[in-house]
Amino acid sequence: MMKKILAVSIILSLLVSMIGYVNKGQAATAFVHPGILHTQADFDRMKQMVNAGTQPYLDGYNQLVGSPLSSSNWTPRATDTIIRGGDGDNVSLLYIDIARAYQNALLWKINGNTANGDTARNILNAWSSTLTTISGNADRYLASGLYGYQLANVSEIMRGYSGFNVTQMQNMLLNVFYKPLNERFLIGNEYGGDHNDSFIQNYFANWDLSNMAATVAIGIFCDRRDIYDIGVEYFKNGAGNGSIYNAIPFLHPGGLAQWQESGRDQAHTQLGIGLMASINEMAWNQGDDLYGWANNRFMRAAEYVAKYNNGNEVPFATYEWGSGTNGAIQTQTVISDASRNELRPIWEMIYNHYANRKGLSVPNIAARAQLVRPEGGPNTSYGSTFDQPGFGTLLYTRPSGSGGTATLPGGNIPDGTYRIIVRSTSKALDAAGTANGSAVQQWTPNGGTNQQWVVTHLGGGQYSVKDVRSGKNLDITSGSLDHGAKFELWSSTGGDNQKFAFLPVGSGYHRLTPVHSNKPADVEGNSTSDGALIQQWRYVLGNNEQWRLEPISVNVRLQSYNFPDRYIRHSNYRAQIDANVSPVQDSQFKMVTGLADSTGVSFESINFPGSYLRVRSNGEVWLDSNDSTTTFKNDATFRRVAGLADAQKSSYQMWTDSTKYLRHSNYLMYAQAGSGSTFDADATFTEVAP
Repeated sequence: MMKKILAVSIILSLLVSMIGYVNKGQAATAFVHPGILHTQADFDRMKQMVNAGTQPYLDGYNQLVGSPLSSSNWTPRATDTIIRGGDGDNVSLLYIDIARAYQNALLWKINGNTANGDTARNILNAWSSTLTTISGNADRYLASGLYGYQLANVSEIMRGYSGFNVTQMQNMLLNVFYKPLNERFLIGNEYGGDHNDSFIQNYFANWDLSNMAATVAIGIFCDRRDIYDIGVEYFKNGAGNGSIYNAIPFLHPGGLAQWQESGRDQAHTQLGIGLMASINEMAWNQGDDLYGWANNRFMRAAEYVAKYNNGNEVPFATYEWGSGTNGAIQTQTVISDASRNELRPIWEMIYNHYANRKGLSVPNIAARAQLVRPEGGPNTSYGSTFDQPGFGTLLYTRPSGSGGTATLPGGNIPDGTYRIIVRSTSKALDAAGTANGSAVQQWTPNGGTNQQWVVTHLGGGQYSVKDVRSGKNLDITSGSLDHGAKFELWSSTGGDNQKFAFLPVGSGYHRLTPVHSNKPADVEGNSTSDGALIQQWRYVLGNNEQWRLEPISVNVRLQSYNFPDRYIRHSNYRAQIDANVSPVQDSQFKMVTGLADSTGVSFESINFPGSYLRVRSNGEVWLDSNDSTTTFKNDATFRRVAGLADAQKSSYQMWTDSTKYLRHSNYLMYAQAGSGSTFDADATFTEVAP
């Protein structure tokens, strides 16, 4: 049920966001074009190196030229219905034509041959004017993902080519691929429930990853920031097995991390690695560093997979997941050697990012890339070779120290001091003592410092959590990966068992997840008693695994949901939303325990300490000095609830009238009652670090 709520909230929030942009003239940040798997700088580099005969570019280029799929002598085989899986399977018509279009598009970009460009254009126009349906059994979602992202990628290359119908292709990608299949599979929509109405963990990582790749690519090609953001957010926090923590559940010593399908076979494992790399590359080209997210977690997984497929042994932790429609538990206890050492053209992209862009040591990836170099492309004798576009030696070889401009996205929780409340009992995360090894338990909230936790972003969405009373870190005993390992206090070690992610599950709650195990904080036995211990356990969607952060002292800026360049600020003491705030301290507040009640929040000005956002009798919001009266305390205290437009963000009810919310109208702040998409968007804010 919780995953359904989360899916609906994401959809509604994005729809409201779109409405807000249209109605109020806010433009999303422009995308880089071309900017899916390749930028213009990439093509300039390829052309220069090939013309100069530089290796290994030239060997990679010769692989492309020598492929029979690169011939410009081809007539498209577009059809109105593509079927993958079941009777009438004809998906090869689509994936072979996409490969031909891609390879011809690459040749046109590198050598300028318009015969190749015309062939690529003609294939794309034929399919965008003909294809209306993708059907079949559940495999249709693999088709929508794998070929959706590849089709968007080649279309991006051909953007601006004479005669290429961009609008027609955008419409087809949105209406045939994205809406009925990619979006429906990932988060659910009007076409049906997410994950084909199965349990959230039923499908292996590749199913999510292929549809995530299509979502990101289609978002870029169609200039739809809302769609792109769904893919990126799912990568970071999605509920299914393709999101980064679920796809890479366990961290092992030696810079290795276990891949979700490692116990299944190595063909699907490498496919997943290639798909996640493609998502990372697309985001990088748009300025978002997902390669580095979660402290280079993907790099550790790629090292693990490369090492094992290179013939070396790797550690393996027992992996469990829920299958079918009811979550029946399945278990893998050993790594699979099926398809071990299968050669797939996925490693150049990964190697060149970490080794040459970032200057990091990736010995196992380097050895794997060397083994496959020069990477070729698909082979019509083997349908699975069309799962990845190939030719990475030509496309991704980069000089050492090439760097880049992408930045790591920020975390989703502002630094500060919080109470952490479990959903099942409304009890607080509580430190039983102050010594190393002290138990962590649930206990009725009492206002004590042993129930207050300092949350600090370490980068890439990972946090330390420290007990205020002792200053010691929240820790998993001995760094165990096992079910039932206890949460405890321990002096800081910098270990992964002292790092946590707050993964949203809907309605303002999160999984408090140790990054080394991906097994969230769980109240042992789903107990309701004070003193019940906190352990790590596989996420089973239980309320005893979902936690709410109640601010005690947190410095924030309150970002408007539908005007994301604007923040709540005071100007001549009147509260409003504004962009480019100067001085920036006018838009910084300390979110503290409510003046009227400890379960509420109040917002104290950073640059005018003692003054708070306060609702006056006419409903206007001002920055007023606290006069310590009961009236003032009530007027300056708010209930912090799940955002009306997006349950992962926040809305604020008046303490004395829960029908009224803080909202902006004509950029000024009021407390008002209302309903509808515009009101909900106006009353939703993101708490971001200053």
